[in-house]
Amino acid sequence: MAGPGRRLARSRPGARRFPYSLSGGGLRSRRCRWARPPAASEHESELRALMVMASHDLKNPLATITAHIEMLRADYADTLGEAFGRDLAAIERGLHRLTTLTQDLLTYAKADHTLSLATVSLSGMVDDVIADHAVTASTPPEITVTGTLPDVPADAALLRHVLDNLVGNAVKYTRPGTAARIEISARVRTNGSVLVEVADRGIGIPAADRSQVFDSFRRCANSTGYPGTGLGLAICKRIIERHGGRIGVDENPGGGSRFWFTVPTGPAGSGKPDIVTAIHATAPDSAP
Repeated sequence: MAGPGRRLARSRPGARRFPYSLSGGGLRSRRCRWARPPAASEHESELRALMVMASHDLKNPLATITAHIEMLRADYADTLGEAFGRDLAAIERGLHRLTTLTQDLLTYAKADHTLSLATVSLSGMVDDVIADHAVTASTPPEITVTGTLPDVPADAALLRHVLDNLVGNAVKYTRPGTAARIEISARVRTNGSVLVEVADRGIGIPAADRSQVFDSFRRCANSTGYPGTGLGLAICKRIIERHGGRIGVDENPGGGSRFWFTVPTGPAGSGKPDIVTAIHATAPDSAP
């Protein structure tokens, strides 16, 4: 006999039973069951683990290639002529892009790791970031820190990556031959969270791109000719969201962009994101 919850079997004695049962009107195998597809969160975790592993594994061969190219240049550049030098330069540019992408993928994957929270001095961190870019920029930037920068509870390494990326973009996305002009400020808001702003006078972001500029591999329409992987701002967004904050960008009155992010002073990563409405530089008191 067959019915919900009953097994199907041949009627004669000693016959083998079919490995199926009816449950709720459906035919179901008792021995062979389809593997359940992994949940989206599990799949994403696996992808991130793969990204970490692949990025780590790529770093050593990339470093080896870089070292050998440097030796080739040192040993043969003078004897093989200009064509050889141009070919090496093209290889070096491609290798630099690949190395940067590898590091960005590693940072993006690590953004989901457990936060190592501590009280971070924004003032000291900003000073370090400014000092680094003053040395590495081809044209020294003009960077102004407005007001007193408060301490915040954060993962120091990840928060520094956000500041370094925002300041680095402000330095990079300037018109040729023009020194970057950057203003960094922060203030404690009425809800206790800290709002940090990095404003520049660079090429700006087209209005149509602002809502998508934090998407992975998204580059603005006016960024042609500027190097980048399209992952930097996506990494910043993930890091700030892990801290329970928000990040965004507005037009900077007078030209350029005004990037901002918030860091809650309560427990980070609590799942309660900081609420931010539009920020208007012309009316700072109205910003949330």
